[in-house]
Order: sequence, then structure tokens, then C-alpha cells
Amino acid sequence: MGVIFSTTFLVIMMFMVFSCSDRPTSFSLPSINESFGQAVTYNRKVDILFVIDNSKSMLQHQQRLSARIPDMIAALNSLGMDYHIAVTTTTMTKNSDYAMTRQILGEPKYLTRSNIHLLSDRLLVGDSGSDNERGLDSLAFVTGSYASTNAAGFLRTDALFVVNILADENDNSVEMGQGSSNDFVNYMNAFRPKFKDGGRAWIANYIGTIQNQNCDFLGGHVSIGTNYLKLVDASKGVKESICVGDLTAAVSNIKARIIDQITAYRLADAPNKSTIKVSVGGVNISEGAVNGWTLEYETDANGIKTYYVKFHGTAVPADGMSIRVDYTPANAS
Repeated sequence: MGVIFSTTFLVIMMFMVFSCSDRPTSFSLPSINESFGQAVTYNRKVDILFVIDNSKSMLQHQQRLSARIPDMIAALNSLGMDYHIAVTTTTMTKNSDYAMTRQILGEPKYLTRSNIHLLSDRLLVGDSGSDNERGLDSLAFVTGSYASTNAAGFLRTDALFVVNILADENDNSVEMGQGSSNDFVNYMNAFRPKFKDGGRAWIANYIGTIQNQNCDFLGGHVSIGTNYLKLVDASKGVKESICVGDLTAAVSNIKARIIDQITAYRLADAPNKSTIKVSVGGVNISEGAVNGWTLEYETDANGIKTYYVKFHGTAVPADGMSIRVDYTPANAS
């Protein structure tokens, strides 16, 4: 998602021009070392939808997820995130016998920082829903006209949209698109196109069956969530096994994925990686995926790469903290 820069930011641009050899570059320009620093403010808006499988035997998994959610919320609160969070189920039948079908659950329809304590209980949707799980249909249905009519204010076009899916079987969607095709990836790309700075505007995460392993104590059917994983892979989201006894790591990884997308720092050019130097609040930050920075890129449909410096762990800058990134563009010599 990157960061949003206000016109009030102090922007320091220094260009040092020097000749590193007698030969010009391919653009007939001397090599350039680009050095800049900016005090930044993140777009802290994130809208999160939980799609919860409520078929038989799923209550045990809901309870494990619910137990770990306060950890994720505490992290979002510590960074001052402005979040809206809602819950729906994988039941999409029009049969009125299913109370939790075709809707965002609870009142109010979405939770904010003021009432987020309700989320843990709201995730316990039970296991009396349809065994014909259609979580992707539900995702498309509730974020479409349903949300604008029944959950006004939940979805914001300038917010990162995150869908977290908890399911122990593959998706069977057919109404809003074919789950086995790219229909729902295309839907998400149209629903949340990239932000103006080129940053990704949606992420899908999945806690479910990612290998042929049956962890249903009732001995139910096992199927890998292949259709859900299409969204996860397209958005570089998190995929975690539902079969572990404790979902601490799974929720922690989802939390980290949200934060690193929000705090991603977009570079103006493809960099020479070996020249990158990063500081936050005047303190140098080392490269590293645990408590440092990493260089990542996303490629659009035209093959154009957008590069980001992403922060992790204790290196994640607080809102409003000065970030400085120095590097030499890859096309300079």
C-alpha cells in the first residue's frame, strides 16, 4: 500500500553528479547518486473481512483463531491503525433455515477501535452452516451491493482491503464466479485496483487445508483449499495450516503482512541493491526480514516492476517518523 505524502512534508532532494568513468551511460548521462529523505505519514486505513467456514467441525478452529485475535489487534492499535473489521461465513444458500447466510454478521455490521472487544466472540460463528462451502461467493457478495446497503461505511476506497479466510475444505463457489478459475482474482483487482502510488490495495490470507492432512477429529472430508490459494498467491498473502494446535504463528504472520504492506516505502527507480542505506528517525537500519528492511518488488500486467523497501519487526517506523533511503539507481554507472 505504501505511504501517503502530504504537501506539508519536508522533502530533501540532493543529487550528486559525478563521473565514474570516461564512458557515458546508455542514456549519455553521467552516473547519478540519488539521496533523499522524507518525514512520512502512512495511510493507516485498513478494512478487514473475516470469511469463516461454519460447516461441521469448524468450531474448534474458530476458537483457536478467536484466542489469538487480541494479539493482532494490539499490534494494529500500537501503530495507530484506523481499521474497520467485519465477519461473514462460507454459507451462501438462500435456504432460510441457515441463519448465518448471505450477510455480514452482528450489529453494528463492522467494528472499530471503540468496540473491537466484540470481535473475538463474533468470530465464533459455530458449525451449523452449509457443508457446501462458498467463501469466495460470500466475499464477493458482501463486498458488493450488500455492503453499500447494509454496512454503509465499512468499505473505504482509500483503505487497504484485507480478507482473512478460515476454512478446512476447498471453495465451491459458482454464483458470483467460478472458484476454480481466475474470476475472483479478477474481481478483487477490479474491486480494489492499485493505489495512485502503485501500491497493492488488497491482500488475501488463508488459514486452512494446505496439504492432504486430515485434522478433523470427526473424520470429515479433506480437500486442499486450492481456489482460496489463488487469491493468496496473487496478493502475496499468508497461507497457514489449520491443523496446528495453536494459531499464534498464523495470526502473527497475517499481522506482519498487513503491517509491511501499509508501511512499504516505494522507490522512484529500480535500485542497485548493494548501495541501499536506510535510516529511521536518524538510526541506521540493517537489512533483514526479522527486525530490519527488505527490498521487494511487484510486477504489473505490463511487466513493469515497482520496488519497495519494506520494514519488519522492531524496524517498522512509527507514524510521522522520518525515513531516509539512499541508493544508486540500477541504470546508473
